[in-house]
Amino acid sequence: MQLEGWTSPAGKRRVLTHLEPSERHRYARAVALAFPNPRIAPSVFGSPARTMSLAAERRRWRSAVRARTAGARSVVVSDVAACYLSIGEEAISTAAACAGGDVLPLLRELRRYREAGGRGIPIGPIASGAIADAVLALADERAAAAGCTPVRWVDDVVFAGDRDAVARASRAWRGALIELGMREHDGKRTADPIAVLGSLAAASDHGIMRGT
Repeated sequence: MQLEGWTSPAGKRRVLTHLEPSERHRYARAVALAFPNPRIAPSVFGSPARTMSLAAERRRWRSAVRARTAGARSVVVSDVAACYLSIGEEAISTAAACAGGDVLPLLRELRRYREAGGRGIPIGPIASGAIADAVLALADERAAAAGCTPVRWVDDVVFAGDRDAVARASRAWRGALIELGMREHDGKRTADPIAVLGSLAAASDHGIMRGT
Protein backbone atom coordinates (compact mmCIF):
# COMPACT_ATOMS: atom_id res chain seq x y z
CA MET A 1 0.00 0.00 0.00
CA GLN A 2 1.34 3.40 -0.98
CA LEU A 3 -0.13 6.84 -0.25
CA GLU A 4 0.81 9.55 -2.74
CA GLY A 5 0.00 13.25 -2.93
CA TRP A 6 -1.69 14.38 -6.14
CA THR A 7 -2.93 17.73 -7.47
CA SER A 8 -5.97 17.73 -9.75
CA PRO A 9 -6.24 19.88 -12.90
CA ALA A 10 -8.45 22.18 -10.80
CA GLY A 11 -5.63 22.60 -8.26
CA LYS A 12 -7.15 20.49 -5.49
CA ARG A 13 -4.78 18.41 -3.38
CA ARG A 14 -5.61 14.74 -2.81
CA VAL A 15 -3.82 11.83 -1.19
CA LEU A 16 -4.33 8.84 -3.47
CA THR A 17 -3.97 5.27 -2.27
CA HIS A 18 -2.22 2.76 -4.52
CA LEU A 19 -2.89 -0.88 -3.64
CA GLU A 20 -0.99 -3.94 -4.73
CA PRO A 21 -3.14 -6.40 -6.73
CA SER A 22 -3.58 -8.69 -3.73
CA GLU A 23 -4.52 -5.74 -1.50
CA ARG A 24 -6.95 -4.42 -4.11
CA HIS A 25 -8.63 -7.82 -4.37
CA ARG A 26 -8.89 -8.19 -0.59
CA TYR A 27 -10.30 -4.67 -0.20
CA ALA A 28 -12.86 -5.15 -2.97
CA ARG A 29 -13.91 -8.47 -1.47
CA ALA A 30 -14.34 -6.87 1.97
CA VAL A 31 -16.48 -4.10 0.47
CA ALA A 32 -18.62 -6.67 -1.33
CA LEU A 33 -19.18 -8.56 1.93
CA ALA A 34 -20.20 -5.36 3.72
CA PHE A 35 -22.56 -4.26 0.92
CA PRO A 36 -23.65 -7.48 -0.79
CA ASN A 37 -26.50 -6.16 -2.96
CA PRO A 38 -25.79 -2.55 -3.87
CA ARG A 39 -28.85 -0.79 -5.23
CA ILE A 40 -28.07 2.51 -6.92
CA ALA A 41 -31.05 4.87 -7.09
CA PRO A 42 -31.90 6.40 -10.48
CA SER A 43 -31.11 9.82 -9.00
CA VAL A 44 -27.49 8.83 -8.17
CA PHE A 45 -24.73 9.27 -10.72
CA GLY A 46 -20.98 8.59 -10.80
CA SER A 47 -21.26 5.29 -8.96
CA PRO A 48 -18.56 2.75 -9.88
CA ALA A 49 -21.22 0.04 -9.66
CA ARG A 50 -22.69 1.10 -13.00
CA THR A 51 -20.33 3.67 -14.55
CA MET A 52 -18.38 2.40 -17.53
CA SER A 53 -17.78 5.74 -19.23
CA LEU A 54 -17.14 8.82 -17.13
CA ALA A 55 -18.00 11.13 -20.03
CA ALA A 56 -21.33 9.38 -20.69
CA GLU A 57 -22.22 9.33 -17.01
CA ARG A 58 -21.41 13.01 -16.72
CA ARG A 59 -23.78 13.75 -19.62
CA ARG A 60 -26.55 11.77 -17.88
CA TRP A 61 -25.89 13.70 -14.67
CA ARG A 62 -26.11 17.06 -16.44
CA SER A 63 -29.33 16.01 -18.14
CA ALA A 64 -30.86 14.91 -14.83
CA VAL A 65 -29.91 18.17 -13.10
CA ARG A 66 -31.35 20.25 -15.93
CA ALA A 67 -34.57 18.23 -15.93
CA ARG A 68 -34.98 18.45 -12.16
CA THR A 69 -34.27 22.19 -11.92
CA ALA A 70 -36.34 23.26 -14.94
CA GLY A 71 -39.27 25.26 -13.56
CA ALA A 72 -38.39 24.47 -9.92
CA ARG A 73 -39.47 27.12 -7.43
CA SER A 74 -36.42 26.44 -5.27
CA VAL A 75 -32.97 24.96 -5.86
CA VAL A 76 -30.30 24.09 -3.29
CA VAL A 77 -26.89 22.78 -4.40
CA SER A 78 -24.36 21.47 -1.90
CA ASP A 79 -21.80 18.79 -1.16
CA VAL A 80 -20.07 16.96 1.66
CA ALA A 81 -16.97 18.46 3.24
CA ALA A 82 -13.94 16.17 2.75
CA CYS A 83 -16.30 13.31 1.91
CA TYR A 84 -13.99 10.29 1.69
CA LEU A 85 -11.79 11.54 4.53
CA SER A 86 -14.77 11.96 6.86
CA ILE A 87 -16.38 8.53 6.39
CA GLY A 88 -15.66 6.68 9.62
CA GLU A 89 -16.28 3.25 11.08
CA GLU A 90 -19.60 4.17 12.67
CA ALA A 91 -21.07 5.43 9.40
CA ILE A 92 -19.79 2.38 7.53
CA SER A 93 -21.15 0.01 10.17
CA THR A 94 -24.56 1.70 10.05
CA ALA A 95 -24.72 1.47 6.26
CA ALA A 96 -23.57 -2.16 6.27
CA ALA A 97 -26.21 -3.06 8.87
CA CYS A 98 -28.88 -1.51 6.63
CA ALA A 99 -27.49 -3.54 3.71
CA GLY A 100 -27.45 -6.78 5.71
CA GLY A 101 -23.71 -7.20 5.19
CA ASP A 102 -20.75 -8.39 7.22
CA VAL A 103 -18.70 -5.29 7.99
CA LEU A 104 -15.87 -6.83 10.03
CA PRO A 105 -13.54 -7.74 7.13
CA LEU A 106 -13.88 -4.21 5.76
CA LEU A 107 -13.14 -2.62 9.12
CA ARG A 108 -9.97 -4.72 9.32
CA GLU A 109 -8.88 -3.52 5.87
CA LEU A 110 -9.54 0.10 6.79
CA ARG A 111 -7.52 -0.24 9.98
CA ARG A 112 -4.55 -1.35 7.88
CA TYR A 113 -5.10 1.74 5.74
CA ARG A 114 -5.12 4.01 8.78
CA GLU A 115 -2.00 2.34 10.15
CA ALA A 116 -0.32 3.34 6.87
CA GLY A 117 -1.29 6.96 7.55
CA GLY A 118 -4.65 7.17 5.77
CA ARG A 119 -7.85 8.89 6.91
CA GLY A 120 -11.45 7.91 6.29
CA ILE A 121 -11.62 5.64 3.26
CA PRO A 122 -8.98 5.44 0.51
CA ILE A 123 -9.20 7.80 -2.45
CA GLY A 124 -8.32 5.90 -5.60
CA PRO A 125 -9.57 2.31 -5.30
CA ILE A 126 -12.84 1.82 -7.17
CA ALA A 127 -14.30 -0.14 -4.25
CA SER A 128 -14.25 2.99 -2.10
CA GLY A 129 -16.99 4.44 -4.28
CA ALA A 130 -19.33 1.66 -3.18
CA ILE A 131 -18.71 2.57 0.47
CA ALA A 132 -19.40 6.24 -0.18
CA ASP A 133 -22.59 5.41 -2.09
CA ALA A 134 -23.89 3.18 0.70
CA VAL A 135 -23.21 5.78 3.38
CA LEU A 136 -24.56 8.75 1.42
CA ALA A 137 -27.66 6.76 0.47
CA LEU A 138 -28.68 7.01 4.13
CA ALA A 139 -28.71 10.80 3.86
CA ASP A 140 -30.52 10.61 0.52
CA GLU A 141 -33.24 8.48 2.10
CA ARG A 142 -33.67 10.95 4.95
CA ALA A 143 -34.05 13.78 2.44
CA ALA A 144 -36.55 11.81 0.36
CA ALA A 145 -38.65 11.13 3.45
CA ALA A 146 -38.70 14.88 4.07
CA GLY A 147 -40.17 15.50 0.63
CA CYS A 148 -37.41 15.86 -1.97
CA THR A 149 -34.98 13.24 -3.28
CA PRO A 150 -31.66 14.83 -4.24
CA VAL A 151 -29.95 14.27 -7.58
CA ARG A 152 -26.43 13.24 -6.58
CA TRP A 153 -23.03 12.89 -8.22
CA VAL A 154 -20.85 11.13 -5.62
CA ASP A 155 -21.19 13.79 -2.87
CA ASP A 156 -22.51 16.71 -4.96
CA VAL A 157 -26.26 17.07 -4.42
CA VAL A 158 -29.01 19.09 -6.03
CA PHE A 159 -32.41 19.60 -4.39
CA ALA A 160 -35.05 21.15 -6.63
CA GLY A 161 -38.81 21.56 -6.44
CA ASP A 162 -41.31 23.17 -4.10
CA ARG A 163 -39.68 25.70 -1.78
CA ASP A 164 -40.86 24.14 1.48
CA ALA A 165 -40.01 20.60 0.40
CA VAL A 166 -36.51 21.62 -0.70
CA ALA A 167 -35.94 23.42 2.60
CA ARG A 168 -37.11 20.41 4.64
CA ALA A 169 -35.15 17.91 2.58
CA SER A 170 -31.88 19.86 2.59
CA ARG A 171 -32.15 20.26 6.39
CA ALA A 172 -32.85 16.54 6.77
CA TRP A 173 -29.87 15.71 4.55
CA ARG A 174 -27.61 17.96 6.59
CA GLY A 175 -28.87 16.41 9.84
CA ALA A 176 -28.30 12.88 8.54
CA LEU A 177 -24.71 13.76 7.65
CA ILE A 178 -24.10 15.03 11.18
CA GLU A 179 -25.46 11.78 12.62
CA LEU A 180 -23.04 9.89 10.37
CA GLY A 181 -20.09 11.92 11.61
CA MET A 182 -19.88 14.01 8.46
CA ARG A 183 -20.86 17.55 7.56
CA GLU A 184 -22.12 19.66 4.72
CA HIS A 185 -19.60 21.93 3.02
CA ASP A 186 -21.21 25.24 3.98
CA GLY A 187 -18.93 27.20 1.67
CA LYS A 188 -20.34 25.41 -1.37
CA ARG A 189 -24.07 25.73 -0.68
CA THR A 190 -25.66 27.71 -3.48
CA ALA A 191 -28.86 28.09 -5.46
CA ASP A 192 -27.02 27.85 -8.80
CA PRO A 193 -27.05 24.38 -10.41
CA ILE A 194 -24.28 25.45 -12.78
CA ALA A 195 -21.97 25.20 -9.76
CA VAL A 196 -22.10 21.40 -9.87
CA LEU A 197 -22.28 20.78 -13.62
CA GLY A 198 -18.61 21.72 -13.95
CA SER A 199 -16.11 20.00 -16.22
CA LEU A 200 -15.11 16.41 -16.80
CA ALA A 201 -11.78 17.18 -15.15
CA ALA A 202 -13.57 18.31 -12.00
CA ALA A 203 -15.50 15.05 -11.85
CA SER A 204 -12.29 13.03 -11.72
CA ASP A 205 -11.23 14.83 -8.54
CA HIS A 206 -13.32 12.38 -6.55
CA GLY A 207 -11.17 9.47 -7.65
CA ILE A 208 -14.16 7.21 -8.21
CA MET A 209 -13.04 5.97 -11.59
CA ARG A 210 -9.51 5.04 -10.65
CA GLY A 211 -8.44 1.45 -10.36
CA THR A 212 -5.44 1.60 -8.08
